[in-house]
Amino acid sequence: MKGFLPLVSFCLLVQLPMYALGEPRVKALEATRSEWSTYRFPLFKGASPALDRINTYLHVLEFDGLPARFEQSPFEQVWPKEDVGPGVTSLDYEIHEQNAGFVSVDIMSEYVGAYLSLGNRSYAFDLADGQPLTLPALLSEPGLQRLQKRISEARVARIEDFLAQLATDTPGEDAETVAIQRDMYERCLPLIRDAGIEHDRLVLEQTQLTLIAGRCSAHAIRALDDLGPFSNSFAYADLTDDLSPYGRCLLLKQRGDCAKLRKPQIAGVYHRDINHRRATLVITPPSADGASRALYFRDDTARMAELSLQHSDDGNLAKLRNLADDAAIAELRLGHDGQLSGTWQGVEGPQSLELR
Repeated sequence: MKGFLPLVSFCLLVQLPMYALGEPRVKALEATRSEWSTYRFPLFKGASPALDRINTYLHVLEFDGLPARFEQSPFEQVWPKEDVGPGVTSLDYEIHEQNAGFVSVDIMSEYVGAYLSLGNRSYAFDLADGQPLTLPALLSEPGLQRLQKRISEARVARIEDFLAQLATDTPGEDAETVAIQRDMYERCLPLIRDAGIEHDRLVLEQTQLTLIAGRCSAHAIRALDDLGPFSNSFAYADLTDDLSPYGRCLLLKQRGDCAKLRKPQIAGVYHRDINHRRATLVITPPSADGASRALYFRDDTARMAELSLQHSDDGNLAKLRNLADDAAIAELRLGHDGQLSGTWQGVEGPQSLELR
């Protein structure tokens, strides 16, 4: 089928809990192009297939490629071509926490396009199976609602307090600055009040989690945005009544055998092997509107196909569509055991899918 790679016989890798295998090591992939253009990226090393899945997930989402599949440098797909044009001009990472249960890492970058922009993306994984961690998995539904309310009230109060402190009679150039700030935050206030936390960056540390939302300002007036990003931290002990059984096991007890308590979700890294040929499918957790990124690779060629993926309201059904071929559709259903089954429809007719 043109432009579509069959999604057949995918499976999630099975492995021993991480605490039985020892703590993973982190090797830094590094490159230098100039004094101000340096690159560092984490590569997890250890005797666990879960670490392979974490490495694959990070490489696919950051570089649109598979680990160790490059010509000269792992960063060659993202840095500017011929030292000119748009691209990532520097890259670094920070490990926030690494214990028997989970690892949390930030990827920081500078990107040059129409202007210089800074990026910061947060990832967290269960070290037992490499599954990406999400706030809805760590909290109960009532707990998630309570946390949403606490964060909304704190962020609204922060803006209202700042507005109350703005001087209204500052002369000269300061008066113009105050007017711009007042307009910016008054426009932002209802957006913050109504915003959810599903798009916030999730950072997991040893004793607390932090949720980080974007700024009120556009890039052109960022210098006047005194409040900056919205960051709210909560001790795990303070969230005991809000955590799910999985969240209490992973965050409070920090055990390596918590995955059995987690509600299955359609997300993560999947592999298939047919006739000694391997393929990889990476699916991100669903966003607030039920959509995910889905990227498919034939491992022998490392050629990528991007798919759209739409989750059902209950998260148990997903529809995949190849962006290059609208006729190619796959439907996957999530079982109670975490396995996926379904069919994909193309010009050759329907075929069954089994994803473990």
